[in-house]
Amino acid sequence: MKAYKTFLHLWITFASLLSFLGGWALLAHAKKPVQPVHTTPVNIAPMPTLPPIQFFNGGEGGSGLNYITPNNSLASQQSAPLLMTGGS
Repeated sequence: MKAYKTFLHLWITFASLLSFLGGWALLAHAKKPVQPVHTTPVNIAPMPTLPPIQFFNGGEGGSGLNYITPNNSLASQQSAPLLMTGGS
């Protein structure tokens, strides 16, 4: 059984190395992407500006987001975390 296991480990190692080197060779010999050649300068128009964002409260300070946190007395009474694995 030990000889079979050793042979299997060596075979998997050999097949993995052969596959890696074969993939590397295929990638190295693949066609390279064609890079575009620009002979004339390209004029790019500037991006138009956007209007200011209107907030919910009329734009007066703050981010306009109202976060409400629940006042839950049960959460304050719990002493153990919610997710426990129980150890090993």
